[in-house]
Amino acid sequence: MNTLRAVVVTTVGLVTAALMIVVMAAVGLAVIGLAVVATVVGLVAVKLGFRPKVHKRSRHRVWNDGHGTIIDM
Repeated sequence: MNTLRAVVVTTVGLVTAALMIVVMAAVGLAVIGLAVVATVVGLVAVKLGFRPKVHKRSRHRVWNDGHGTIIDM
């Protein structure tokens, strides 16, 4: 009886370990896939020149907030 129990426990343990390895491999591949997609999208965006528009001011803004003069360049 003890031998049968040991065989069952060993089998369940091995199956559980194999299942965990398969799940972790799938999660790892999914993370790698997401990283590759993000990298490709970034490279395509850089290649096509999509950049956020930056508002350019023609001169500096200067104001006094009561604690000192602030110059925004």
